[in-house]
Amino acid sequence: MRRFINGAQYFLMGAIALSLFTTIQKTMLGFPFVLKGYFIPVLMGGSFGLVLGIWRLKSKKNEKKMERLNLMLRTIRNVNKLLVKEKDRNRLLQEICDNLIENRGYYNAWFAVFNESGELVATAESGLGKDFLPMIHRLKRGELTDCGRRAMSQPRPVATSDPANCTDCPLLSSCGDRGAMTLRLEYGGKVYGIVSASIPKYLIVDEKEQRLFEEVAGDVAFSLHSIKQEEDHKRADEALRESEQRFRHLVESSLTGISIIQDGQIVYQNDEQERLFGPLPRSSKLSDFKYIHPDDIEKVQKFNLDISSDTMQTLDMDFRLYVPDRIKNRVDMKWVNCRSTVTEYKGKKAILANIMDITRTKEMEHLLRIQNKMASLGRVAAGIAHEIRNPLSGINIYLNTLDKIYDKGEKLDNIKMILGKIQSASGKIESVIRRVMDFSKPNEPNFVLTDINKPVKEAVNLSGVTLRKKGIEIEKALADNLPLCQADPARIEEVILNLINNAADAMQGMEEGKKIEITSSIENDRILVTVSDAGPGVPSAMKDRIFDPFYSTKNSGTGIGLSIAHRIITDHRGSLTLGNSKWGGAEFVIEMPLAQGMNHK
Repeated sequence: MRRFINGAQYFLMGAIALSLFTTIQKTMLGFPFVLKGYFIPVLMGGSFGLVLGIWRLKSKKNEKKMERLNLMLRTIRNVNKLLVKEKDRNRLLQEICDNLIENRGYYNAWFAVFNESGELVATAESGLGKDFLPMIHRLKRGELTDCGRRAMSQPRPVATSDPANCTDCPLLSSCGDRGAMTLRLEYGGKVYGIVSASIPKYLIVDEKEQRLFEEVAGDVAFSLHSIKQEEDHKRADEALRESEQRFRHLVESSLTGISIIQDGQIVYQNDEQERLFGPLPRSSKLSDFKYIHPDDIEKVQKFNLDISSDTMQTLDMDFRLYVPDRIKNRVDMKWVNCRSTVTEYKGKKAILANIMDITRTKEMEHLLRIQNKMASLGRVAAGIAHEIRNPLSGINIYLNTLDKIYDKGEKLDNIKMILGKIQSASGKIESVIRRVMDFSKPNEPNFVLTDINKPVKEAVNLSGVTLRKKGIEIEKALADNLPLCQADPARIEEVILNLINNAADAMQGMEEGKKIEITSSIENDRILVTVSDAGPGVPSAMKDRIFDPFYSTKNSGTGIGLSIAHRIITDHRGSLTLGNSKWGGAEFVIEMPLAQGMNHK
């Protein structure tokens, strides 16, 4: 309608102008005024005016387009400048909003940015003021408007030509008779938020305007991506610095000496390592054997060879080291524990060494061993005293009696009887002393290649009659074709007999269910022999002392048998341990190495 009115106006203006010109011309030439003579001037003038009007309208339209294009280029230029200059997310979004209002003629514009969890982290607006607060509250609750939901689900802008249809939008009162475009901020397949702008309705369908809007949104998304990457890098760098500081503090304040060895030289050491070995520069003490105790040099040499040749990645070793005390001007011997690990330092192979001063620990272990030996010696002495007290008391009594008989002149038969008693008591004392000597310095075993089942069977055969008389059932489960082992058959037989006798004595007070089981097997390249019984077992409090000399759970026992059995198995480089049987009684387990594992002289 407006175009028709404008065309009619230009037509009339052209017709009137040409008619006036014709009238003036005819009047000057003296022609009379004839109405029908004006038809052609009116038609021609109107046509000319209409053409001129159309040309003028097109010119204005082109000027407006050119002005819009210049604004578009200015907007893109300004946005790009902001993207390059501004690294703060909130300021960037706010300045882009202001730029869109100022240069694009938008009525208002706003941004909303979300994190990976969909939570609102930033907003910016221009042209809305307080009217935007309800939208912020809605976005914080995680609620998008209809145009926002549609924009988040598609890559192209969502155009809203009639705001009245957006009944759920808090900005409805601010839209008026305007249109809007909403688009998600996306880069690299990741959506960072949305941008929305209120614009004149005729611009909604303009392809150039839509492309500009998409370009601005894409540039903002890229900038948000770059800012987030930079923030992530800063956080990562800060976390790395904090981690390095914590690690350095941990290393520097560690009670363990820590050093890095490269090409035989110490290239780093903490304070504790410096306290132990002195300041840098210096060579590694482990490669300078003048600092190593002579008894540990061979062990340290092998340690260095293994860790240097990559045979082992991590090695542990205890050894003695001579350390100069610069304050007291002397050299102290220290026990140290060294753990070395192959690592990399500044792009080259290195060795990370952790050395702990364990001198105090070793001294405590030494004192503890002495205390244990003294305690064992005390128990042995008490056992010996207990064993010889009774026969010695008897000897004294018999000697007193003999003295009285001598004074009274009684018969020689009584004297002979008393001398026999004295001789018997003396024999008991000699027997105790002999057993003690056997325990303290036993005869060397006569090792031969032996089928372990043979001495076991001999011991069972020897004790079979006695066990049957006591009502004890004995079971054997000996493995066939056991490999040979280095052993003294007589000594092994003695151990098995002792264990069988102990088991029989433990079940002495039982009426029924008396059982002994003997098994042999091979496990993990070791031969196992077990002797189990159905007796009451050994109380937990006594298990740790069961192999101590002169310690016995029997009233009539001497406490030597299990000690000797343990010593014999130890001489075989095996072990004798106590456990619980399947019946709840005691189970003694003998472990013996195979023949190839022995190397006796």
